[in-house]
Amino acid sequence: MQWNYLATGSVLLILASLTGAEYLGTTINTDGTVHLFGSGEDANGSFVSRVMTVGSSELSRIITGEDSGTLMSVHGTGPVLFSDYTTKDRVTPTPLACVFLVDRDSSEHRSYMSASGILERGAYTMSRESEPNLLGESLINGSGFILLESRSEGNTTSESEGFVSGNMTVHDTVRL
Repeated sequence: MQWNYLATGSVLLILASLTGAEYLGTTINTDGTVHLFGSGEDANGSFVSRVMTVGSSELSRIITGEDSGTLMSVHGTGPVLFSDYTTKDRVTPTPLACVFLVDRDSSEHRSYMSASGILERGAYTMSRESEPNLLGESLINGSGFILLESRSEGNTTSESEGFVSGNMTVHDTVRL
């Protein structure tokens, strides 16, 4: 294990908690298990992200308060479970009981995007930004199954939902 990454991540976590979390950065390299959760809410929107890995994995996450953005990258040789949800409106997402069993009442949301899945092995990278528009990108390369969703309501309504399983390479870009 590379202790310099652990020390740097710990220092950033402590500093972020003292400064109101304008910037939070975490980097983890492990051959064990990782469970990482993050959420945030401001006038521009809200987000929640979760990831769990088992086995050898590398994980990095950045949360910024300036542009209401989040970035996460996970590479694992074992199972990778991930879920992220971002909304343009200030709505706190409901807690997850299971990554695929989420009750989302669409009347609450004007714009949202989400990705969730389980990879047997592989890589998941996502970036989300809710200011000035809701922007998002997901890159998935591995073996498993994923669910991608997005919805925008306003003068026009658009909605997209997709399910992918097996060996995959997915690049999903959304601007709402």
